Amino acid sequence: MVDPKSIYSVFSPSPLTADQTDLYIDFDKVRGSTGVVPILDRHIRLASGPTSQVLAGHKGTGKSTELFLLKRSLQTGEPEFFVVTVRSDDELDRNDVDFPELLIAVIRQIALQLRAAGIEVKDGWLKSRFDSLKNHLLKQIDLESVELDAGFSKLSIALKGSPDARGMVRKHLDPDTGNWLTAANEMIRAAESQLNQRGYAGLVVLIDDLDKMVVRQVNDGHTTASHLFVNRAAQLTGFSCHTVYTIPLSLAYSHHEAAIRATFGGDIPVVPMVKIVTAPPDPKPYRPGIDRMKKMVEVRLDSVSARVSDVFGPKVLNAFVQMSGGQPDDLMQLIRSAMARSPLPLPFSVIDRVRIERQREAARFLRYDHWPVIEHVRKTGLLPRTSENETINRELLDSRAVLLYVNDKEWYGLNPLVVALQPPPGFAVQNSALSPGTEPRES
Repeated sequence: MVDPKSIYSVFSPSPLTADQTDLYIDFDKVRGSTGVVPILDRHIRLASGPTSQVLAGHKGTGKSTELFLLKRSLQTGEPEFFVVTVRSDDELDRNDVDFPELLIAVIRQIALQLRAAGIEVKDGWLKSRFDSLKNHLLKQIDLESVELDAGFSKLSIALKGSPDARGMVRKHLDPDTGNWLTAANEMIRAAESQLNQRGYAGLVVLIDDLDKMVVRQVNDGHTTASHLFVNRAAQLTGFSCHTVYTIPLSLAYSHHEAAIRATFGGDIPVVPMVKIVTAPPDPKPYRPGIDRMKKMVEVRLDSVSARVSDVFGPKVLNAFVQMSGGQPDDLMQLIRSAMARSPLPLPFSVIDRVRIERQREAARFLRYDHWPVIEHVRKTGLLPRTSENETINRELLDSRAVLLYVNDKEWYGLNPLVVALQPPPGFAVQNSALSPGTEPRES
């Protein structure tokens, strides 16, 4: 007899962990991707000094899994690197991210993970910087009785949970950022000397989850994402070790693309959607991609001794795969939503219940000014890029109303939950796919 609780658990949309490598499914062939891991790996191995790279993609396409595979590649290849992972969502408030608190998170995780591996961390200068910060914030954050490691941990908790604490730390750190980076790099260089003695080629820091930051306009004309990755680029690339950052897809496809390429190694590897339909204007099911998504489900069910027929009625899994648009994490969430609405095996009727609720959510997000771009994507499979619609494009990409695919050529499709929605009344009469006279640059 199947255990619904274990089945629900195995469909967690969270990234795979080190003990779940047997659940990994290679989607490269149905993504049209050349493989982001080899690209990132080779840039690090071929470089004569520290590198800074970025990895883009929609939320939930599997970037965290790709970073996990990169870590494994760097740790097992020749030469071997010591790899530190920083999960930004564990350290930062995704609604409000800036470099000072990211710097603290990176420093904290480097020190913690090096010490866990028995590497002595020399932090004299870093301690002096922390003591200065501690004295400045003593009345606001109780740091008086803690040492450096515990102090950074307590400070990180305060920064994630308190906008006031973030404001105070930014005010104090911004004028002193150069000294903090110098202190961090002193610690990194001393640690790398010990790592070299143990046979490691160097230190690599993977900063994940920054692609999930809430992207919105800020006062200087930048978005929160471009402020961090463009305005703060000199600081992000200032660590004396290799770094890889995940970034929002909309930033990679904005007018800042050239600046980001120039700053972060020349490449912006992208993890696109799994191709489960062909490109517009006449999309049809793409069987290799559908089968690969179903394989992911089967492998997870095998891990808890369950079969597809134990969980899904006839044609139900196929319908959920098509509803996901080729988003692995969204397929997991759709299955969980269905399990919350019906006992197993899931009947075909549950599909409509899940779809209706998800379409309501999509419809609530969409505004009238989103529809010209939506209709253009529906008809052409292309995303029109003009100086006037960059904000619209960003919102549609970040919300995953429009999905990026890279198969044979780069193209875009509508999220299946948006496909069935109707434009607002009067739209077809008053609007065309683009404003009259606008010449788009297709992305």
